[in-house]
Amino acid sequence: MPSSPVARGLRLVVALLVALVALGCSTPDERLAETADGPQYETFEKVAVDPAVAALVPARVREAGALHVVMNVSSAPTKFYAADNTTIVGLNADLARALGRVFGVPVTLHNVPLDGIIPGLQAHRYDLTISSMSPTAKRLEVLDMVRYGTWGSGIAVKTRNPLGLSTQRLCGYKVAVQQGSIQESQRLPELNAATCRGAEPIEPVVLPSQNDALLQLDSGRVDAVFADSPVLAYAQTRAPDSFELIGEMNRSAITIGLPKGSDLTPAVQAGLRALMANGTYQRIFHRWGMDSSAITDPVVETP
Repeated sequence: MPSSPVARGLRLVVALLVALVALGCSTPDERLAETADGPQYETFEKVAVDPAVAALVPARVREAGALHVVMNVSSAPTKFYAADNTTIVGLNADLARALGRVFGVPVTLHNVPLDGIIPGLQAHRYDLTISSMSPTAKRLEVLDMVRYGTWGSGIAVKTRNPLGLSTQRLCGYKVAVQQGSIQESQRLPELNAATCRGAEPIEPVVLPSQNDALLQLDSGRVDAVFADSPVLAYAQTRAPDSFELIGEMNRSAITIGLPKGSDLTPAVQAGLRALMANGTYQRIFHRWGMDSSAITDPVVETP
């Protein structure tokens, strides 16, 4: 079968392929990769059901036969595809599978575009999302949001920063953001308002994924990328000759989202606490190089 145009294009940027593992490259931990013998990713078989947590799981979830978790599979190290281009791995996928273990319920992961996640939850196609969502006022109107981490937004530019850009010097330049992300809806407009009064505004370039944004930066079609800082930091370690970070800002809570008033919310909060108590939560964050993003109390966010 001939390769797709996307695949042919990706082969032209080998260094970036190493960084953008979501597009089919090796994982941070080679043990996570698919092999000819079958999946070798973490399934948390040693994590036992927590009876107190399992008692909080609604009967409807058990009767459905699986916990349906939706995410936008687009960027390492939080949510991306293993080498088989089928198995979803990363910090968010690990948390989903670990929650399923303490719930005593199998987990099915679903991949949809970021801007389709909330409508899918509202239509009850999925039980919850673990997709690195910050708790904005608009989201809190329609979602219960349980904190599971904390990180910010970062800005990436070409290596050695040839344009001399900074967080205060982006006016008039093309900055890529992911469609449906907090960078598109809130962070970039805030930065425009704060730094570009009376000047040419920052030109947003809205793309389907953070990986698409990094590819466009590498090809010179945009001047910078505004995205989740763990994604940019991870990508920089994989392709240090392609781009660099020039700052992190807007550090905030990162949450699991459920339909507003969901009867599953107490189980999610209790499940995270159980994973923290048995050390699984900390091991997940450590394996993905995100220790500094871990928290100690999974609070339910309020408006």
